[in-house]
Amino acid sequence: MTAEKSGPVVNGKPEDGRDPEGSSSSLDRGDYNERGHWNNKIEFFLSVAGEIIGLGNVWRFPYLCYKNGGGAFFVPYVIFFVCCGIPVFFLETALGQFTSEGGITCWRKICPLFEGIGYATQVIEAYLNAYYIVILAWAIFYFFNCFTTELPWAGCGHYWNTENCVDYYGENATNITNLNATSPVIEFWE
Repeated sequence: MTAEKSGPVVNGKPEDGRDPEGSSSSLDRGDYNERGHWNNKIEFFLSVAGEIIGLGNVWRFPYLCYKNGGGAFFVPYVIFFVCCGIPVFFLETALGQFTSEGGITCWRKICPLFEGIGYATQVIEAYLNAYYIVILAWAIFYFFNCFTTELPWAGCGHYWNTENCVDYYGENATNITNLNATSPVIEFWE
């Protein structure tokens, strides 16, 4: 058994900033990059806030509250948020700050068996990115339709409208005799 020489260690890394698990060829050449650090606390806080507050909080949460019972949905949500959401967020932030590593390699530093947690997190993020792309596509669709002279769901006469479509705000809105009449908005979204 041979003993390896090790110098002083600061924040889990040798004092010269080299990664002890890195490849020996890159260490011999000396071409490695020092990991960046936050300049101040405000920079870190704004970065974390930008990651947390997204379209899901602004757009999706009020819709879910309305759809699932309003206040009856809000109470379990707050309980889950306080008991699970905040502790897991604190764990991820503290682990990232402590190890100065990314989402996969930080778990490897804690325990090599936990590396799968990092990979699972990345897979979940990939699924969430696909979900958010669809939400952003709808937001862009609404944004550009706001600049048209008539919104697509504002009147009848489109290829998706049925014979039961009645424009309630049009000229003949008072003479509605069809019992199965639907609005163009309902027909556009269904």
